[in-house]
Amino acid sequence: MRHTLILLRHAKSDWPDGVADHDRPLTDRGRRDAPRTGVWLVANGRVPDRAAVSTALRTQQTYGLAAEAFPSGPEVLKPEVLNKDELYAASAGEMLEVVRETPESVGTLMVVSHNPGTQYLALALADETNPELVARVHAGYPTNTLTVLEFDGTWATLDPAAASIVAVESPRG
Repeated sequence: MRHTLILLRHAKSDWPDGVADHDRPLTDRGRRDAPRTGVWLVANGRVPDRAAVSTALRTQQTYGLAAEAFPSGPEVLKPEVLNKDELYAASAGEMLEVVRETPESVGTLMVVSHNPGTQYLALALADETNPELVARVHAGYPTNTLTVLEFDGTWATLDPAAASIVAVESPRG
């Protein structure tokens, strides 16, 4: 079965004095950019079936603002959202373990997390099908950047170099 993995680094966050890293909110720019991610996902037919989101405030806010753009209505299935403590400050390997837990019924999984793990996972999973897109990910991974990867096989057996990057975007608002 063909699967799609969307890796999203949270939007621009603030560094308020006395606030723990886990509790850092988005800046005004982050609150403007995050909804653009949802608009891009809808426009490109990439609304996820499931979202695994770090429990950090900035990732929760990023996903919530992006998801506001997703279609709604009584006949529309909303993405299942899993708030995952293990995605906070996760390495690429730890993030991959979360991805591998995904049931086969999920066609598109979105992971909203942090750098450097998000960038490193995108690079680890990427094959050489689209070297220009791999080079873009390698060059840097600013806030509110997403990478869309596609692969054949099962979530449980997703291995390095087994997916093709089909899009890299940094929506700005």
